[in-house]
Amino acid sequence: MSPTPQLRRAGAADAAELTRLRLVMLASADVHPDPGWTPQCEAYFRERLGTDPHFVAYVIAAGDLLLSSAVGQCMRSLPRPGRAPYVGHIASVATDPAHRRRGYARLTFRAVHDHLVAAGCSRIDLTASPEGEALYRSIGYADPTGPTPLTWKADR
Repeated sequence: MSPTPQLRRAGAADAAELTRLRLVMLASADVHPDPGWTPQCEAYFRERLGTDPHFVAYVIAAGDLLLSSAVGQCMRSLPRPGRAPYVGHIASVATDPAHRRRGYARLTFRAVHDHLVAAGCSRIDLTASPEGEALYRSIGYADPTGPTPLTWKADR
């Protein structure tokens, strides 16, 4: 008999499974990293989840198998009138394809969102996939207001 799925905060020991779910999320965006990337991602999760109080992941776990996950971080930002000095970012929301349509993504996402709010984040950013957009909007996420956000990246 399979263990009952449980929502819990992830720890450093979950690094390999979090990386597997991150690969699921990336594949849904047609991103396929080189094989050498996987150990790098695992090491990142292991280090950050073991030492960084501003980095958090919540998972739906059935024993050692992770069925769904969401990852977030809280970052200090410049002071601005009427806004707390922390901004959150949620990334890598993923559910194993065999376990979708059970509300797991909503549970993990909401846990990370609530964690970041409790940590003092007055704004939380994310990049929505077409599949996830309705979920995020149902929780209150909306198009940004104010100045147009722009991004610069180095050509590779």
